[in-house]
Amino acid sequence: MKAEIIEEVFSQVSLLADFTPADFIITPLQGYTNRNFHLCNDQYDWVLRIPRAKTNGFIDRTAEAHNQALAQQLKIAPRVIWRDDHGITLTPTLKASRELCASDFTNDAMLEIIVEPIRRLHRSGLSFHGRVNLQELLSAYYAMLGEGDRQRLAPRVRQAGRLLESLPSRDEVYVASHNDLVLENMMLDETRLWLIDWEYSAMASPYWDLATLCNSASLDAQQSRRLLRIYCAGERVMEESILCDYRYLLNLLSDCWMAALAD
Repeated sequence: MKAEIIEEVFSQVSLLADFTPADFIITPLQGYTNRNFHLCNDQYDWVLRIPRAKTNGFIDRTAEAHNQALAQQLKIAPRVIWRDDHGITLTPTLKASRELCASDFTNDAMLEIIVEPIRRLHRSGLSFHGRVNLQELLSAYYAMLGEGDRQRLAPRVRQAGRLLESLPSRDEVYVASHNDLVLENMMLDETRLWLIDWEYSAMASPYWDLATLCNSASLDAQQSRRLLRIYCAGERVMEESILCDYRYLLNLLSDCWMAALAD
């Protein structure tokens, strides 16, 4: 199946039109919503992203392209050298980089490196296409679930409804946001952190990115408090209780999304 997919995409991507898959060493990379491949030969070193069939039902590809271009101008996102309207992209590999891991969150110096591109994005004043509505997303993903998954998640959805009722009065700021800051979407080189995969980027509460990051790194209360303190340096203090609520809500959203995608 991998060979068939690669062969078909090579015929669609103009930058690959003069090549065949045999011209590269092709290595599958991690991905859930997309199939990702490392393409390498003596001249080129690229990452090819091919969306899975269901993915485009969740994602606005026009918004993704616009938002990533703006993030690239901030020098926090890598350059995409080819893309189409269906989400196929070709991106130069970020050499000498690695994914973040939970142990990176153990000291303040590393936390400063981690929050710097997030803070720069949130404070940029950029206007991203799209505006997330957590309640609408939860309702939409929950409605897509099979009966068994709906019954399993119903108690958590009811609790989420109670939390969502109080959020608007406590959290009114929306900023340009990545919205999928899992560890594998944060690539660390020797001096800086790059944010990749901008599929879900939109205007959102700054708590969204911070809560996703805390959840992905499995930070405890003390660690998330320290992350929030470093992020807020020089700006208004943000509420730990709202971050905690977002962590609960986004954990549920992720579980609903993954179940919906699997059905």
